[in-house]
Amino acid sequence: MKASSYRLGLICLLLYVLLIGAACAAESDEEDEDEITFRDFSLNIGDRVDLDDYQMELIEIQSLRDGLVVMRVSRVGGSLDEQRALLLDSPNNFDGGAEKGGVTITITDIFDEQSARVRLEYEQKLGTPRKRASDRPAAMPEKPELLVQKSFDRNEMHVGDEVKVTITIKNTGTGTANDIDVQDIPPLPEFTYIAGYPPKIKETLDSGQSDSAVYILNAAREGSVQIPAVVVSYADSKKNSKSNSSEPFSIIIRPKSKADLVINVEDTPPLVLDEEGLLNISISNQGSASATRIEATGEVSPSDGLEIKGLDKSFFEIPPGDAANFSASISGHKRGIYTIRLKVSYDDGDGSVIREATSRAVVLKREYKYQYLLVIIPIIIVSAWIYRRHREYKY
Repeated sequence: MKASSYRLGLICLLLYVLLIGAACAAESDEEDEDEITFRDFSLNIGDRVDLDDYQMELIEIQSLRDGLVVMRVSRVGGSLDEQRALLLDSPNNFDGGAEKGGVTITITDIFDEQSARVRLEYEQKLGTPRKRASDRPAAMPEKPELLVQKSFDRNEMHVGDEVKVTITIKNTGTGTANDIDVQDIPPLPEFTYIAGYPPKIKETLDSGQSDSAVYILNAAREGSVQIPAVVVSYADSKKNSKSNSSEPFSIIIRPKSKADLVINVEDTPPLVLDEEGLLNISISNQGSASATRIEATGEVSPSDGLEIKGLDKSFFEIPPGDAANFSASISGHKRGIYTIRLKVSYDDGDGSVIREATSRAVVLKREYKYQYLLVIIPIIIVSAWIYRRHREYKY
């Protein structure tokens, strides 16, 4: 009887231990199912993640600058359908969040205007989330890209020259560029600014459009000048800020261009009284700028005895490398040596300049043929007398 009671008690104890163990195991399984876990997904626009009856789709990258991504979260059956802009690194709860049986979504990174990394938090009992790639064709991203160019109409100039500066901007991207702002460097000390500065460009350029601005400078200081880049800032349709710049380059400003006239007056052969001759004159410009308002005047010393016609001349312009040639007629009325002084005044581009040159003219006394006979006849008479005396002494 005692043995039977002992076996019965042992069996009851074993049953009790088994029941306690089963209850603990069930409770442990329930706790495991309620544990919160997470998964990270890289999604393109249109991709979605399915978890149980939840569907989470990436709709758009609203702003790279502000870190905003639009997600749509829904449940099969329609109990939840919400589209929300999520801020980067900010958890967003749906259906109370992961701690209350729903889901929590966090944008952990934004790759570009088409993709982002999404973290999904959920209870393990909801199952395993799976990524579904979008079956829609990828939309062309609206991404403006401005090509910026700055140029001078010449890279070498002289002090005082005007130069035209052109800034050209073209949208080579696929979206509209808004809020365009041209940031050209403040006026350079080597130039004075005449017109058109600062440059004005359209504030909006659609894809493929371009615009230009032109302003005029005057070179004021010689030397090699480094022209810095012009920077253009703009924004896309989602207010993301961007900027592009032109390439810097250098130009050379040489000393001021000036005209330099050189006068060449040819010496005339000797003249006899009342004989006419020509005085050839050349005025050449060996400078780098045109000479203007050229006035040539001459004077003779001594002032009487030599007549000159056509020595005074005027010319409107002599370009660099060119020359003005002319001749003056001269005739002598008195024997002697005369000095002809030519004076040329002109504007060299920086003011009035005077150049001078001199030439010499010789006027001889006119010679007649009988004058030679007057010399020869006495010689003949003397020679004949000597010859006659020589014969007389011989015989």
